[in-house]
Amino acid sequence: MVFPQYKGKHLQEALFHPKDYVAYHKIGARIPDSVIILYDADLLHRTARRHALKPTGPKLSGYDLYSIQGVGVAHMHGIGSPHAVGFVEDLIAQGARRFISIGTAGGLSKEGVFLCNKALRDEGTSHHYLRHGRFSYPDKRLTSSLGKSMTQNGIDFGRKPTWTIDAPYRETKKEIEKYTKEGIATVDMEASALFALGKVRRVRVAAAFAVSDVLGKKWNPQFEHINLKRSLDSLFDAAFDCLRR
Repeated sequence: MVFPQYKGKHLQEALFHPKDYVAYHKIGARIPDSVIILYDADLLHRTARRHALKPTGPKLSGYDLYSIQGVGVAHMHGIGSPHAVGFVEDLIAQGARRFISIGTAGGLSKEGVFLCNKALRDEGTSHHYLRHGRFSYPDKRLTSSLGKSMTQNGIDFGRKPTWTIDAPYRETKKEIEKYTKEGIATVDMEASALFALGKVRRVRVAAAFAVSDVLGKKWNPQFEHINLKRSLDSLFDAAFDCLRR
């Protein structure tokens, strides 16, 4: 049967809402309307050195929130779709309406920087929000705006689909071969669920990746390479320019 186990789960009303969680913690202050989502602690530290990041908003578990010139910067403490969707739900309940997710991804065949135009739903979270389907999609307007900002920042990038999974140690050779032939460029752990959340909550979500490790015929990790750090810094700058307009 199609996951999740309860048929038509996405149509059912939830027992409680993220606004109930926010109310429980007595959170009253609004946060920035637009938020950059980061996963990499080194990227956060480099950003703090380059910009005057200010802690903002309440302290809730799972993430730290900062601001710079009216744009929020949320650093997620972990990885994966359940975590990402949970904390973005909290941010939406506090007033955020535009999100750009910036992170690393595995490259199925090559290095590079990629603007995500759709995400293969090979994780569990999105299926609790939307009916079963193969792909979920980012907001077109925000994705287009981010692409323009990436170009203006001198980033050489491709517009490609990603494959979102829950199990990074189960990226099989057959899957990599199949999805590469389909034109999927990267593998990540959050995008498809964040896109599904954006559609259901009617907020704008876009995502871009810098490749940290190439899969191909043999795993080629490059997590500490200076080019990756530069690409992530450039992606942050492009996201910031996009959201402050």
